[in-house]
Amino acid sequence: MKNSSTLSVLAALCGLSPGFALAALSSPGLPVNVVQSYAYATYGGGDFVFSTSQQSAGCESGWYLKATDPGYKAVVATVLSAQAAGLQVTVTGDPNDLWPGSPSGHFCRVQYVGTAS
Repeated sequence: MKNSSTLSVLAALCGLSPGFALAALSSPGLPVNVVQSYAYATYGGGDFVFSTSQQSAGCESGWYLKATDPGYKAVVATVLSAQAAGLQVTVTGDPNDLWPGSPSGHFCRVQYVGTAS
């Protein structure tokens, strides 16, 4: 397969093993507004979940972070500040890592969030 060999070459150039697979991340593709946010006191040790004005493939319900994620405080601060100020954010998440707190929803684990003007 051409695509498979291309990934193998890319992985080799990056010093990665041939079995390495590039993660398929999802993003709305444009800056969006934060429309809802929830901080859970006990679920998952304090998970944070938010929804945006535009959906993304595989992440139709929104985005989540675990309280144990290394960038948890920075991302939560960015999202809440943007929501309070009415600023837009850019967000990308992993549709293969859905929030277990919503068995029927598709909340993707956040990979990064940024503010947009």
